[in-house]
Amino acid sequence: MGGSALVRKILLVFKGSPRQGGKTAEGFRVATAMIAMDVLPQILFLDDGVLWLVKKQASKSTNVTSMAERLKTISDLAGLQFLGDSLTQRKLRQDDLDEGYDAKSLTLDEAVQLVAQNDTVITF
Repeated sequence: MGGSALVRKILLVFKGSPRQGGKTAEGFRVATAMIAMDVLPQILFLDDGVLWLVKKQASKSTNVTSMAERLKTISDLAGLQFLGDSLTQRKLRQDDLDEGYDAKSLTLDEAVQLVAQNDTVITF
């Protein structure tokens, strides 16, 4: 019986916008818990999920503000990546993103490779 049944590489994919915060907020909590257990997930934002990375989210919601703070912590510990095409489709540029997240742009091919490199992919 060699090897472990434990998941070794996990990718968390965030597709929902800040306006649909519930499911994404849950994903941020999962990422934080994983990091606390010394499991560093890889994080990818695509579709409307890239909107989480935009500077100064215009929202009166303290929930969005607290999620931005949590996202900054996740960024510092695990790093963030986003699909460049998702940004372009929303008429956004890299300059529109919060530099504090230091998120890396991926091509579609790179995103496909990222998914393939992980044992488990969880979408929020």
